[in-house]
Amino acid sequence: MGEAGHMTPGHGPIAVVGAGSVGSVTAWWLARCGARVVWIAPHQDLGPERPGSLAALGVLMGYCSRRLRGRSWRLRRASIALWRQWLPLLGPIPRQWGLTVLCHQPDDGEGLRTLVRQRQGEGFPLAWRTREDLLTRWPALAATDLQGGLWSPQDGQLDPAPLLTALAEGAEHLGVQRWSAQVTGLTPDGRDWRLRLQTSDPGLPTTLPASAVVLCTGLGTGRLLAAPDSPVQLNWPMTSVLGQAAALHCPMLPPPGLPGPVIWRGVHLIPRPQHQQLWIGATVEPGDQSRAHYLDRMLQLDGAAPPWLRQARVLRRWQGVRARPVGRPAPLLAILAPGLLLTSGHYRNGILLAPATAAWTACQLGFPLPDGLTELPGDGSGS
Repeated sequence: MGEAGHMTPGHGPIAVVGAGSVGSVTAWWLARCGARVVWIAPHQDLGPERPGSLAALGVLMGYCSRRLRGRSWRLRRASIALWRQWLPLLGPIPRQWGLTVLCHQPDDGEGLRTLVRQRQGEGFPLAWRTREDLLTRWPALAATDLQGGLWSPQDGQLDPAPLLTALAEGAEHLGVQRWSAQVTGLTPDGRDWRLRLQTSDPGLPTTLPASAVVLCTGLGTGRLLAAPDSPVQLNWPMTSVLGQAAALHCPMLPPPGLPGPVIWRGVHLIPRPQHQQLWIGATVEPGDQSRAHYLDRMLQLDGAAPPWLRQARVLRRWQGVRARPVGRPAPLLAILAPGLLLTSGHYRNGILLAPATAAWTACQLGFPLPDGLTELPGDGSGS
């Protein structure tokens, strides 16, 4: 053990388990810190459910979050700062800076204006845009009950697929070994850990000794630690929440379109480079089975869609299953046992919170915090 609350890995590699955004960023960042990393990231069609990253639209909702203090706000603030540091290291990933949160309720407007004043007092450049300003510049936002909107230039959106590709390529360049396998068992091995693996690749072993293990596996974490021979029993359950999203062609979208990524009645609308095309998402559906009426309600903004959106044509649809902690705030960041870390249950904020999660993980393993950060809150012990 290193200093209090931190672990110093032994001579074996650090095993990072999980193919989504959190696992990808964690494997990449640990390698940049100088760790020897084996990244166990099965192909998406090997698991029983599609990962939550597949439902993500990559919205970074940090400074415009209504969390004024506490753990969630600190994680969001750290992650936005880290994305701005780390993205130049990953290459030309499509991104859009600036996020608009529309307001359609008078009481809600006062709360958002209070948030603007609070953030401005802390030195963050949020602004309130009036209804007249929004409709003059972007007629597509027209709605009879529109009150105005919050503008957050530091928040934005990253395209998930190019991001995951860049992280995988960056990790490989740093020497990370990526194994397409599933972890079926986990046992202590002295001061280290031994993972049992299932893989169709004849070139991979069926066991892996590791000095430390980082579980970024979402719902798979519960199944792994619920095995009869598991050395750690996870007492922080997670539930499945499915999300559906769609790409739209909007031929009636008034010019100049949208002001960038927009949150409209809780639904994310993301302009695409292609003319008159948008992404819309994502539904919040209990369980792991999609339901058509959830998607229909989202496409119609629960009955409040403007005419141009009601006439949009769906080009394609996709979905993913997200892990949501039960009885605890998302995400779960904890040391379950010496050398065994849990970083999971990010729910709808995997891409947003992946950098802070990776930095917290590296710190627990004895590596320094990234430049500009002084602390990152976790959950403590998992017992």
